[in-house]
Amino acid sequence: MHFAPLLVIVACELLLLLIEQYTPLPGRLHFAVAVSLATVLLCFVALFRQRQASMVDGLRREIDEMQQEAHKSARRYKSLLEGAGNAIFIFNVKTALLQEENRLGRELIGFSKEALASMEVRDIFAPSEHDRLRTFIYQLVRQGEADWDCAQMKRKDGSLFMGEINARLIDLGDEQVAHCLLRDITEKRRTEHEIWQRNRELSILNNMLASMSQGTDLKTMQEETLLELMDRFQSEGGTLHLSTPEDPSPALCASRQAPAELERVIMESVEGGTERLSEVRVAPLQDACNGWGSLTSIPIRSQERLLGFIHLIHRVPHNYGPKELRFLESVGRQMGNIIEQVRLFEELKWKSEELLRSHRLLERSSHSLSLSETKLKQNLALIEQAHQEQTRLDRMKNQFLGMVSHEFNTPLTSIVAGVDHLLQQEWVSQEDACQVLEMVRDGSLRLKALVADLLKLIRLEARREGLETSAIHLRMLLETLLDQLQPLFEERGQAITLRDLDHLPFFQGDCTYLERVFYELLLNAIRFSPEGGEIVVTGRVVDHEALSVRSGTLTRFNPEFLRRCGERCYLEVEVRDGGIGIPMDEQQRVFEIFYEVGEIRHHSSRRRQGRGAGLGLAIVKGMVEAHGGMVWVESGDGSSFFLVLPLEQELIQPALF
Repeated sequence: MHFAPLLVIVACELLLLLIEQYTPLPGRLHFAVAVSLATVLLCFVALFRQRQASMVDGLRREIDEMQQEAHKSARRYKSLLEGAGNAIFIFNVKTALLQEENRLGRELIGFSKEALASMEVRDIFAPSEHDRLRTFIYQLVRQGEADWDCAQMKRKDGSLFMGEINARLIDLGDEQVAHCLLRDITEKRRTEHEIWQRNRELSILNNMLASMSQGTDLKTMQEETLLELMDRFQSEGGTLHLSTPEDPSPALCASRQAPAELERVIMESVEGGTERLSEVRVAPLQDACNGWGSLTSIPIRSQERLLGFIHLIHRVPHNYGPKELRFLESVGRQMGNIIEQVRLFEELKWKSEELLRSHRLLERSSHSLSLSETKLKQNLALIEQAHQEQTRLDRMKNQFLGMVSHEFNTPLTSIVAGVDHLLQQEWVSQEDACQVLEMVRDGSLRLKALVADLLKLIRLEARREGLETSAIHLRMLLETLLDQLQPLFEERGQAITLRDLDHLPFFQGDCTYLERVFYELLLNAIRFSPEGGEIVVTGRVVDHEALSVRSGTLTRFNPEFLRRCGERCYLEVEVRDGGIGIPMDEQQRVFEIFYEVGEIRHHSSRRRQGRGAGLGLAIVKGMVEAHGGMVWVESGDGSSFFLVLPLEQELIQPALF
């Protein structure tokens, strides 16, 4: 600025020299022109300096304004950086050094600003992520932006968290920096994983229901469910055991990668859990199990009824949360309900098919049934007519037998009395005449006894005689009869043995009837036992249960006895002889009227004894049943006649024949 007047003078001189060169001027004029030019130039210089000064002032004001705006932008950037809702990191792409971060970034990582200033970006990543970090930076440089959804980040304390990164490349001319937004998505990922797990579990349950509704085979559904559970809980092996209504012991139904060395452990778990396992149980496995860590037992239940088990096998012990345990219990209940419903459906289907077949058979038989109904009515009418005729004939038979017995009894009495009178006369001295008269008397007495037996049977059948009961002891009754039969025992060289009779109780019965009963049984045993043989009489007290054991035999001889005998106790008496026995087809007929088993010579060595009239055992049957008991025979090596008599009197007597 100090050189401006000198420059003006030099400029004026140069201008004058130019003027003089082309137009010469006098000295004064020369001086005046020079002064004018100098003045003009000075004015221009003054104006220029004034303009320059104003421009400098304006430039200074603009610079100040720009500096203020820059400071304001820096503060705004800083406030935006610090106030951002996400963690922000800025690092040099070439050197990978961290250059800037906000407060949330420092809090998320746990390092101070000073510590981060000397760190590389790789220092805040887990070592396992370093290779992926290089790939991420390479993608950022090529495309100008890059996203990293799931990065393992490392805090100052060494803990890891899951981060989501959105990066943009910023070119600053002399360097390139990466602007990264970092969000901690650990909780988000955990929630998403839990939601995925819940959806997976719901999918397993829905697949089970869908398999049932679509008619999928039960075994296929079980295998698919086992595979889905193994995949859900990352188990290395699994089995499924189920019981059936026929076999309550659970058997193996499905197996996937189950090791053979654990078969015994699994079976022990199955057998030990059939009674006490009601919830999911996780049992650690011993070292002897070849490196397997744990065995999870899931009960399959339906309405509190145990149907089987699902087993999941892990090499590393698996820790189940409460929600997972509840899910496994739900799977067990759901599978149990499906299995039960499938079984009920199959049973219903089988019963429906059986019902349909029965209905078809019924339809085919309906026509035959309608025809048979008419024939049945006709047959019933014939049967009713025959029954009435049979009743009439029985009545006529009884009337005839009664009349004949009465008519025979009077002349027989006269014959016996006449013969006795003749035998007492002195004039009857010839031996032949005496023998003839004795034969007539014996025949008459025998015929008279036969008539008496017929009358007795008619009265028993007609129920015209009541029982005159009194207290009776079996041994006393038999001893009286043995005195009467002793001559026969001695004649045939036979022996009789009474066993277990002393301890028997007294009972109520008609002494006359029972003497006749045991007389006939003992006489029958004497007749059909060989000479020198033994007859055994045994007695005991029996109840309904002891009689029911022999129901097959009792029903053959009296089908209604067991039904009406109730819970009373009975006296059972057995009379056993040593004969050759009675064939099975004749055992029931021996108690019929006028029936005699074979020839007497087939059973005894006393040939002079003829066949009886066949009334003895019929009278025994009628008199025993009149007491409310029954009689039957069992035959093998000899014959045993049994009779039972109630120890308490029966109010309603059974039918006789």
